[in-house]
Amino acid sequence: MREIDFLGGRPAANLARFALPALGANLLQSVDQVVDMLVVGAFVGERGLAALANATMVGFVANSLSLGLAVGATVLVSRRLGAGDARGASCAEGAALLAAIALSVSVALPCALLALPLYGALGVPVEALADAAAYTAVWAAGLPGAFLLAATGAVMRARGDARTPMWLAVAVAAVNCAGGVALVPALGVAGTAWSSTAASSLAAVLSLEVLAKRRGSALPSRPAARDLAGLARVAAPAAFQQVVVNLSYLAITSMTNAFGTTVVAGAGAATKANTLAGMPVWSAGQAVSAAAARCEGAGDRGRALAYARTGLAVSVGATALVVLLVQALAPQLVALFADDPEVVAAGVLYLRACCSANSLAYAAMYALDSFAQATGAPRLAAVNALLDAVVVRVGLAVLLVPVLGYPGILAAQALSPVLPCAVGAAYLWRYARRVRSETGTDAKAAS
Repeated sequence: MREIDFLGGRPAANLARFALPALGANLLQSVDQVVDMLVVGAFVGERGLAALANATMVGFVANSLSLGLAVGATVLVSRRLGAGDARGASCAEGAALLAAIALSVSVALPCALLALPLYGALGVPVEALADAAAYTAVWAAGLPGAFLLAATGAVMRARGDARTPMWLAVAVAAVNCAGGVALVPALGVAGTAWSSTAASSLAAVLSLEVLAKRRGSALPSRPAARDLAGLARVAAPAAFQQVVVNLSYLAITSMTNAFGTTVVAGAGAATKANTLAGMPVWSAGQAVSAAAARCEGAGDRGRALAYARTGLAVSVGATALVVLLVQALAPQLVALFADDPEVVAAGVLYLRACCSANSLAYAAMYALDSFAQATGAPRLAAVNALLDAVVVRVGLAVLLVPVLGYPGILAAQALSPVLPCAVGAAYLWRYARRVRSETGTDAKAAS
């Protein structure tokens, strides 16, 4: 597989070559989740949708560690490749795989053992409680595969290969969709968990075989303490960021549970549709992380800045197009998952508030956070997570729900990315000043 050389060529062309396959992989993951919702909605009904909505949020929290690990692996491997340290990059790969195994086991056990009391504490509607717990107990068994898949995909992207992770995503989506259709009629909501576990485990084995073939050996270089420490310096703040954000969504879901199964089902269906707006955001962020980290490792900060500016423009522009599409088709999108008019109304209200102009601020925030993580400021993303998730999303929801009810939750979510977006923009401005002071010229010329 041909890998992208981020140190040569036009930044815009490189980002496009990287981001399009990454977008394909993200879209496939979204399609996978949408099919789960469709099948559960058709065979189980509102009870199943409410259970899956809650279980999905818990899953996002658990997977936060794998997402943080993926960011750390991408940045560390890419920086070492930029510095010409091939053995160091292989050691970083080994550190990522080792961490994936350890973290997945530490997360899977409590998820499997504590699912029922956790959902009880979150106030999941009684009729959906057993289904949510059954789903999580099965899904936890697939976490080692999911974590390994995230780590190997991050290593591939760090080396400039976004196509192989896309094909692995094709395999995951195919197995999971087919399995969900086959198993949900017999096993209920837990059927989607069984298919997800099988899909992630299969893809993890395939990804490890691909990496072994590329390096010519079954195992990567043995990581030293410095490799694990270097990974942790980036991965820990990134994981903290993801955990805080997803815990805030879990808190929001718990607040939504108080408004009954109908509202929970509508919000859950709308969340799936809302992920469409996140597809270009996450793809552009992955591209910026890999490219800017490679340039930072090579000492070419002007080029890193060019990638940040280009990625920011692509992320915001593409998100604007998707938001227009979602707003135009909001009732039809929610109606894919439910036919109850009250459920559809709750879902449409969610999309009107949470997939609008605020999505543009989220797109900018994510691209800027990705750039900060790649260029030596991973803690900025962690600070932004606290601002986004705790201060605004949860804090404002607590204040507004007693006054506005369910719309208060939506208002808090819509406003959450604005403040962190401003913080990220300030970091980009300071970085640009630093580049100008080092080169004595406008950093735009470096692109």
